[in-house]
Amino acid sequence: MSDQELVERFLVRSEDAVPALTGRYGPYCRAIAAGLLSDPRDVDECLNDVWLSVWRAIPPARPAHFKGWLAAIVRNRALAMGRENRRRPPTVDEAALELAACLPPGSDPPGQSEFRALAGAVERFLRAQPKDVRAAFLRRYWYADTVEDTARRLGWSVSKTKSALFRTRNRLREFLKKEGFL
Repeated sequence: MSDQELVERFLVRSEDAVPALTGRYGPYCRAIAAGLLSDPRDVDECLNDVWLSVWRAIPPARPAHFKGWLAAIVRNRALAMGRENRRRPPTVDEAALELAACLPPGSDPPGQSEFRALAGAVERFLRAQPKDVRAAFLRRYWYADTVEDTARRLGWSVSKTKSALFRTRNRLREFLKKEGFL
């Protein structure tokens, strides 16, 4: 079943929309949530919340890139649960600290338009990177994989992965300076 057919099932409120979603993307969503939450019960609760969120969001939403849209929902819910429960793997905090050095400083959260501009700049930067470097960056900073897991997934050594991430963070910092964010 294609993503478009899956979205159509939600649009017409078909009873098999959620089971079809869990059949197609359940393991994918579970992997994202498990990487961000340390307790398996939290992962189960997170996924139940996600299925309900998708049910409530479609309609009116008609996501063009369903898999990415779904991943963002899972990730955001898992991060929120980790904050609420104070139970999340240390890799989440490690990855956030590594990336924080590349982003604009400030104790106040940026305004919505500033946030969108920054997100757009980071997206442009990542699109300009080689595919394997972009994959390493996303595995580490989006999925919060450990450096070792990232290296294993890409078939790289840990040393190469650390170096690639370090260089990419430095290039991102320079890019954001040129764009006027730093």
